Amino acid sequence: MSNIPIFLSSDNNYAPFVATTMASILDNTKSFVDFYILDGGISKDNEEKICELKKQFSNFSIEFLKINIDKVFSKIDYSSAQDYISISTYNRFLIPDLKPNIDKALYSDVDVIFMDDIKKMYEEKLHEYSLGAIWEEYSEDCGNNEKKERMEISKGHKFFSAGNLLIDCKKWRENEITNKLFNIVYKYNDRLVFHDMDVLNKYFDNNYKILSPKYCWINQDYEFYGQPKEQIVIRHFNGSVKPWQIAPELKENPKLTFTLDKNKFWHYAKMTSFYDMLIKQITYRTNVDLHKFLVFKLLQERKDANTR
Repeated sequence: MSNIPIFLSSDNNYAPFVATTMASILDNTKSFVDFYILDGGISKDNEEKICELKKQFSNFSIEFLKINIDKVFSKIDYSSAQDYISISTYNRFLIPDLKPNIDKALYSDVDVIFMDDIKKMYEEKLHEYSLGAIWEEYSEDCGNNEKKERMEISKGHKFFSAGNLLIDCKKWRENEITNKLFNIVYKYNDRLVFHDMDVLNKYFDNNYKILSPKYCWINQDYEFYGQPKEQIVIRHFNGSVKPWQIAPELKENPKLTFTLDKNKFWHYAKMTSFYDMLIKQITYRTNVDLHKFLVFKLLQERKDANTR
């Protein structure tokens, strides 16, 4: 059985979630996993805490790949980006070139947990495609149209998420896709809103393998599809409220889809050396706290709508 290479990207602030994602992967597979951390500034102390997963799991290796952001992304004007998006989001473009001996790899954001075997996604067939990704079907009749028009993408293209990707690294290198992606960044810089996702969808316009939503199950999927027909492999906690902000003892609420599966997040967070720190940093400790947030969010959305 061959090892499964997976690339995760993080700065120092997201180090606890690298460890949590890793724990969820390792707890759900018998495969040996090679982790490559696209390191945007993780401290030595946090590196050591991540590596403490070795005390519980033996089926993995880990390598921190230092990315010189100032050098690699020096030509990119990032001044207009939203505060919550880091320029290191483009790290995923570098994956095939960072490890030229790897022919196939997975990429995952770290606001996720794996709920089934990573091997299932890794063994999906890409056939002639360089990329496998998950179509954002829930947004096809609303937000996706705006994205496609803004980025001059074909109307028939199925806009996909950039959070969980299956990459044919060999084809990627043969077609020099990394350079082509950065050329899109330079050309469309003033149009980019979702940055790496905008750029990937522009390049892979109608030319990628559509994978099942079970490989990137997001909050909106519970509303759009209802309960999943298959076991979720990757639960991606998209949106402004993350499970680590919500106290473990609060009940999951089907009407608040961002709370669903948060208990599984805390289950895996407890396997890491970051658990006690995360517990201390919780934002929403009561249902009243959550209610206040939702009222504020609703008022803000109405304000934004009135100013458009």
